[in-house]
Amino acid sequence: EQQIRSIREAVGDDIDIMIDAGLAWDLKGALKMAEIYEKYGVYWLEEPLHPEDIAGYRALSDRTHLHIAGGEQESGVAAFRRLIEDGHLDIVQPDLGRCGGLTEGKRIAYMAHERHKKVVPHAFKTGILVAASTHFAASIPNGFMIEHTVSTSPLSRELVAEPIVFKDGYVQVPKLPGLGVTVDEAVVEKYRVK
Repeated sequence: EQQIRSIREAVGDDIDIMIDAGLAWDLKGALKMAEIYEKYGVYWLEEPLHPEDIAGYRALSDRTHLHIAGGEQESGVAAFRRLIEDGHLDIVQPDLGRCGGLTEGKRIAYMAHERHKKVVPHAFKTGILVAASTHFAASIPNGFMIEHTVSTSPLSRELVAEPIVFKDGYVQVPKLPGLGVTVDEAVVEKYRVK
């Protein structure tokens, strides 16, 4: 509890806090932590349970005021429908590199929109994925954020010549053709597996 108290004191009451649990708990552990996080106004709790624990997600979602988020491991609209309808998730997080690309991502987003759920794409591998996720979030009616990497890995930071700009909590949608980024072929060659 001290950790979340310290975070809330550091950022103040006007900043949303999102917790990514990384599949750390079972249902009882997640319920205990959700109760603590509620006291500090945490906005969402991401992936507290294993993705296959649909009954656990349903019980957690039904017993907490926190928004429950997840889905970065999933692919296909049917899996995301299951998370929403059976698991009662509030926010789904398709990773365009896993879920079936932009086309399936749009299907997922509109299915979620019909059920009044938000979509926050998960973009943790490359600058290309961050660019695709930025356009995706800007193009759907229920996209309001993206979860992006702050990694310093070369594929995240050097693969594209024009990285996506994040400033003051906002992302700038690129205006160049396609995804708005140019792949640096020298970086591709450097890290190509042969």
